[in-house]
Amino acid sequence: MNHYRQAVIRATDWIEAHLREPISLDAIARRVGFSLWHFHRIFAEMTGDSLGSYIRKRRLTAAADEIVRSPRISLLDLALTYQFESHEAFTRAFRATFEITPSEFRRRGGLAWNRIRPRLTLRRLTRLPRQTTMEPRLIDLPEFHLLGLSTRFIGPMSPDADNVAVIPRLYQRFCPLIPSLQPQLDGYVYGAARCPSDADRQHPDELEYLAGVSVAASRQAKAPLVLWRIPASTYACFTHRGPVTKLGETINYAFGSWLPRSKFVHTGAPNLDRQDERFGDGGPDSEVDFLVPIKPAK
Repeated sequence: MNHYRQAVIRATDWIEAHLREPISLDAIARRVGFSLWHFHRIFAEMTGDSLGSYIRKRRLTAAADEIVRSPRISLLDLALTYQFESHEAFTRAFRATFEITPSEFRRRGGLAWNRIRPRLTLRRLTRLPRQTTMEPRLIDLPEFHLLGLSTRFIGPMSPDADNVAVIPRLYQRFCPLIPSLQPQLDGYVYGAARCPSDADRQHPDELEYLAGVSVAASRQAKAPLVLWRIPASTYACFTHRGPVTKLGETINYAFGSWLPRSKFVHTGAPNLDRQDERFGDGGPDSEVDFLVPIKPAK
């Protein structure tokens, strides 16, 4: 657990020193020794905030401090200094975070600033969701390929989160296509998620999700279908029992409690959820497996 906490602390120290500069999420993850996908999850579980959202809040906090210290400073200059593309974007973000515009904040002289100043609080999840297997099964899977539909979404820790709307719509589009994708190599429907690169990300908290089935490596993907290669790995397999709407609790337990206490680390490959006939209608009697790719800690 201390290893994860120290990684988050090192990352936030580095962020603090570079608030006025462009910040690469990939670079932050590399500096603390993780893949972006893994560190994105670690940071969210430890702080309750996404990495991108935390950076945005810290920049806004620093900008607000400057408004208090330098009442005559140009708000446009301040916006550009803290990496907002325009005065309007700065104002929208400031109001969304502090429920007041920068201009109003300046007129009030920074009143009640201590009340709205965000602070970093490290936490950990210790409660085991009752529907989750306490100890996962360790399973080895060879390299395989997923053919399906993908979409971009904003992760659940972001103030702009849209995952609960976007991902169900993806499955509504994908499931009718499954009969046409035969033969598939097993009986599962998979979900896989990964982080786009900095250059390919339109939003700091944007992720990519695939709904697919396992097919031969030689299979061709014709648009709108895509083919993802999933590397061979050992997986910690957690069986979530109950409504699929509560799967997030199982995911939080896997990353916030089990993994930091285990003898393993994340490989950086996509996490997987997989469904078979146990899934049913996704209601109270549903079961779904959540797979975390792992390797022994050094």
